[in-house]
Amino acid sequence: MLDKIISFADELNMFPESGQILVCVSGGMDSMCLLEALMDISAERGFCVGVAHFNHKLRGNESARDERFVKEYCAARDLPFYLGAGGVREHAEKHRLGIEEAAREMRYDFFYRAAEKTGAERIATAHTADDNAETMIINLSRGAGAAGLSGIPPIRGMHRGANWGDKPPPRKRLAPGYADTAKHDIMIIRPMLLVSRDEVVSFIKERGIMFYEDSTNSLDIFTRNKVRHVIMPVIREINPRFNEAVASAAALLRADDEYLSKIADGFIIEHCEGDTAPSCELAELPFAVSGRVIRKLYGGSLSYKHVRAVLHLCRFGRPSAELSLPGTTVRKEYDRIVFGGCGKVAAEGFEPVHPKNGDCLPIPGLSLKLTCKSVIYDDIMHRADGRDEPSHSDHFAHGCGVTAEHDIINKSLTSFQFKYIDLCGKMTVRPRREGDNIKFFGKNETKTLKKLFIERRIPAGKRAQIPVVADDGGVLAVYGMGRGDRAVPKPGDLALLLDFEEMQ
Repeated sequence: MLDKIISFADELNMFPESGQILVCVSGGMDSMCLLEALMDISAERGFCVGVAHFNHKLRGNESARDERFVKEYCAARDLPFYLGAGGVREHAEKHRLGIEEAAREMRYDFFYRAAEKTGAERIATAHTADDNAETMIINLSRGAGAAGLSGIPPIRGMHRGANWGDKPPPRKRLAPGYADTAKHDIMIIRPMLLVSRDEVVSFIKERGIMFYEDSTNSLDIFTRNKVRHVIMPVIREINPRFNEAVASAAALLRADDEYLSKIADGFIIEHCEGDTAPSCELAELPFAVSGRVIRKLYGGSLSYKHVRAVLHLCRFGRPSAELSLPGTTVRKEYDRIVFGGCGKVAAEGFEPVHPKNGDCLPIPGLSLKLTCKSVIYDDIMHRADGRDEPSHSDHFAHGCGVTAEHDIINKSLTSFQFKYIDLCGKMTVRPRREGDNIKFFGKNETKTLKKLFIERRIPAGKRAQIPVVADDGGVLAVYGMGRGDRAVPKPGDLALLLDFEEMQ
């Protein structure tokens, strides 16, 4: 068994040349086997072993017994011992998780914290070939694709420095089976993934290693126990070497998944910006690739149904359609698909401001600063005032703010002068309102802002982020588009200048 562990670990470069491997030990047979095996191997390889134990507080006295046993075992062998504990039931209720999922989430959160605190570069878990076979059966029953049917990953990398304490939103999680090509500081390793449960039993008996059995392992109230006790014996009657068959199938599926995942990564690098993707190009990809692109942009696992829904949105959704996904939304903005982001916040607009002569103030919620001052109108600087043709400054595509694409901005679209005497009541810079309309200076047609924004292909989620200059008489100008035909000054008139400037 030790030779099998060493060969498998060396093939995947699991063991560090020095430093500590943090072994996750529950006190059960598998984890005690892993601990003893790694203690033997560490004597030859140069790394050291530390032990992490998490008390889920689910089994009362049994949980306390397991904690005490592992702690005393480590003390007797002078092994570093790190203890974590937490209320799994409370965590499950708070985050609407199943007990098994909540326990796993809290357990791994602690393991990462312990590894980060101690500087351990490896976290070792005692998953066996039997665990891998059971996992594949469970995933198959849930309709998993290649990633889920690849079984338990032998190695999984995570970055040191992540905020392990906060439960991340689903779209920030790495989807199971998806490789992150960046170098990792902390890796989970499963060196016993080719070792059968029978081999573990033989090793434990041969060494006389103590362990405690989790009484819940005999209860068929959990999915894995049902698979282990009912389904697996029947499958092994058909194929006694089912574990080996599963390992081969998982390796083949993992290779296919990694190859397709790299193609998806290439599409994202070439065509996507942040959390956005071109909808037409995405919809034209083979489903094996488009599904992976969607899951990567989402940042986690998605069901087949959800992936198909996103692709339907790409092909047939309205220019401003939106779709709910677990923990986030995906929306269409004309020819692009946007995952998450600030669509809801943007749709709610920003807080209006009422500029007065001499003011220089930021616009809350936007990356814009507004200057207001009285001037004598000079038509040389503003002879293009009122231009409503699309220009390089008609871009509102970056985040929730309003930004220009180029450094040089047509000032006639971001700086406006109004004849003082023709202004009606209080001046306001605000989001658009239902019924707002404008007749641009020099044009013969009055348009509603809704129609204007649709013509300019401004996404619905960003329309409320475009500043509208208005007084009690209606709209005077629209940032990035031009000014109206009311309160137009002539050379020499006293005017009020409103100048919008991007904040760095």
